[in-house]
Amino acid sequence: MVIVRRGTRREGNRLQQEVVEAFQAWYVGFSPLLRMAARPWRPPLEVYEDERGLVVRAELAGLREDDINVVVSDSVLQISGVRRPREEGQRRTYHEMGIAYGPFEAEVLLPFPVDLDHVEAVYERGFLEVTLPRVRVSRTVPLRTETDPES
Repeated sequence: MVIVRRGTRREGNRLQQEVVEAFQAWYVGFSPLLRMAARPWRPPLEVYEDERGLVVRAELAGLREDDINVVVSDSVLQISGVRRPREEGQRRTYHEMGIAYGPFEAEVLLPFPVDLDHVEAVYERGFLEVTLPRVRVSRTVPLRTETDPES
């Protein structure tokens, strides 16, 4: 184990950290159902291009396929749904609660036109992967030369 010691130059962040910890301690007392009433959370995303086009990966552990909605418009990919607590109704006292429950939503602006008819979405092992193929907006047209029949 590596122990990193923080010098006095970082002491200015101590007050901020104490405020965050106090808020977390207060907030932990709320049930997951009350936290679900807050605004939608945003899942972690990776957005990159490869030979297939634009690929968007979302970390969505603990969901069923029917809990996830994927909507693609001309310029926006929207991923939304709801993650429900595993065991609702049981009384618990949380000491730490870092898993977001309730409605989630993520929007990705598409950097180029995509082929809406060939968008694919696969949910596997807690990750949603949406592949958005690039539209071919232009193509090379080969030139034909005609031979002059009178030559």
